[in-house]
Amino acid sequence: MGKHLPLNLTPSQFQTLRSIFDTFVAELTPEEEQALVTKFEQNQHLFTIDASNLSTYAKLSASKTNAEDRVVEFIENCVDPDKRLKLIRVLDLLSTRPGSLLFTGYFTPFAELTRPQREKVLLQWKTASLVAFRALYNVFAGLCFFNTYTTSDSELTKCIAYDAAGGDTFFETHADYQPVEHERIPMISTQEATSGILEFDAIVIGSGAGGGVVAAELAQAGFSVLVIEKGKYYHQSEIVQQEEVAYRNMYDGGTATLSTNGSIQCLAGGTLGGGTALNYLVSLKPQHFVREEWAKLGLPHFISPKFNDDLDRVFERIGASTENIYNTKTIEKFALGCDKLGYTLEPVPVNTGGRAHYCSRCMMGCKSGIKNSTANTWLLDALKNGARFMDRTTVTRVLRTKGGKTAIGVECCVHDSQQTTTIKAKQVIISCGALNTPTVLRNSGLSNPNIGKHLRLQPISFSFGFFDEPINQNKGPLITHVCNVSDNCQGDNYGAKIEEGSLLPGVLANKLPWLGAAKHKELILRRDCMVSLLNVIRDKDSIGVVEYDKSSSIPVYDYTLSKHDELSLTICIERNAKILAASGAREIHSGQANVKPFTFRQDEKSSVDNPRFIKWLESIGKGGILMTSTSLTSVHQLGSCRMGITPKLSVVQPTGETWEVKNLHVADGSVFPTAVGVNPMVTIEAIALDISRSIISKMKNTSRL
Repeated sequence: MGKHLPLNLTPSQFQTLRSIFDTFVAELTPEEEQALVTKFEQNQHLFTIDASNLSTYAKLSASKTNAEDRVVEFIENCVDPDKRLKLIRVLDLLSTRPGSLLFTGYFTPFAELTRPQREKVLLQWKTASLVAFRALYNVFAGLCFFNTYTTSDSELTKCIAYDAAGGDTFFETHADYQPVEHERIPMISTQEATSGILEFDAIVIGSGAGGGVVAAELAQAGFSVLVIEKGKYYHQSEIVQQEEVAYRNMYDGGTATLSTNGSIQCLAGGTLGGGTALNYLVSLKPQHFVREEWAKLGLPHFISPKFNDDLDRVFERIGASTENIYNTKTIEKFALGCDKLGYTLEPVPVNTGGRAHYCSRCMMGCKSGIKNSTANTWLLDALKNGARFMDRTTVTRVLRTKGGKTAIGVECCVHDSQQTTTIKAKQVIISCGALNTPTVLRNSGLSNPNIGKHLRLQPISFSFGFFDEPINQNKGPLITHVCNVSDNCQGDNYGAKIEEGSLLPGVLANKLPWLGAAKHKELILRRDCMVSLLNVIRDKDSIGVVEYDKSSSIPVYDYTLSKHDELSLTICIERNAKILAASGAREIHSGQANVKPFTFRQDEKSSVDNPRFIKWLESIGKGGILMTSTSLTSVHQLGSCRMGITPKLSVVQPTGETWEVKNLHVADGSVFPTAVGVNPMVTIEAIALDISRSIISKMKNTSRL
């Protein structure tokens, strides 16, 4: 399965890996250190570091934090064998003269090159014409930065004034901080699960936005329900809000998963509550033009009053509200830029029940219990109505009758074991998310050609603006406002949006553009005077496919951005840059690998009318999105088992039931007919309400027969 297999690197392989990492995070030269000290002395208020730590930080490298040891452990636990083998082959080649010549242009092993030579090589990889080199850059940069900047006991994180282990003290010490204590959800024991006598009216596979709602509705209707979750359940008292721990504990695969062509990485929940336990709280209803699009595909429910009612009911149950939004400096800058440009900026409802919430670590779970994830809402409703729960359990396939036409239960590996157990059920509901649901269907013998196709990822990129004043974006909520770029475009509705996008050091170090070790260290130290705004698009015709790979323990998928969607994203990036400039940013990074940052001169005001800035904006469109080395992320995976009115074009019926197998339903983001263009949690939950009604009606009618 690719987990817990020892990775035994040879001394030359290990030395090559270390030299790559020590290029990304390097010990600065005396001249580079002095330049950093001079900038610090001239602008101390812009740097997040104490003067006494500046020299220490300048001298630290990735290897001095033992980053390569953590990467080896990470690869052992989170990288499948095929990708491991490719990585080892590259390290082998780079440690030889012929191989190094092929990869670097130097007839010297990579580890023996000077640091300037190594930097030159990595920067060439970053924008190389060959995708393979750009992919190499992307993989090594991600491994290095995340594992260097997330360690709680690292001298590096202490130097940059980041308390990796201490929690969100800004939030927790606030006068109106009022945590909500939730009941612990009991899990079925291994002994009970493997006794061979378990049988339920319904088994729900997955506990996120879709599965949580279905479990609650079926249990409330009086049916016996079992919720099976692949990840581990963490009660709020057990959550560890450290990047290095939270990603390993609570995300599917222990980290972000990369597409096979390296174009984008996906983050998906791998704990009880799924993505709702780890998202940024954003609770947006689908825009009407999307609902009309779905209705034109033969699904009139989406423009019906009933769907309106379901959306409202979701809002009420999760406490979606714009009350008590904390007014941060980030919001002030965002609003100022939009106001000057005439762009519409709207507050975002968040699922906190109107409670004050300033957490900057929501992506690592909610210790306060204020976030109304499914674990704190729908799953508690299910529990109160008799539902049972089982975590750390992987469903290997759905069981069917001899003719294969009806689902009758599941086969699963309980509590991370390799031994399969059978659990019977009258209805099976798959809610594993758009990256995993296709594999469960394929493993269960379904052959509909649409399974895994039409994957929509709503790609995200980050833009950064650096100001001549402290902003402290990490002291406050993650996302509170949204600018709809489409409202400010003529013609095609690009479905693009700009939101705040606060990042902690581990991810920030990877998303910030790397222009050499010295500049990167400087940007990290200036993070408190930075505003990070994310660009998110509604992908229209990009090609996304979840591939069937039974041997892999993590999702395997491919994604190619279309010309239309690339244009949508570049337009969004351009608007983002204008907002940052209009709000007073002095240095702007577009996030594109082949577009250099723009810096206003000391004698210039930050202005969108600056001729040099206008010229620079043209480079955003010309640069486009350089696949693999322009960092794209998806936290909204949709559409891989889409809903429709014919099996020729879809996987499930409007009721959520598969076309091929009776009593087998899908209820998650994979059923979306197209991308929704907003954070999808509310839409998934509303669709799950309607699918639940169909299942309940069917079960009640069956019981009468």
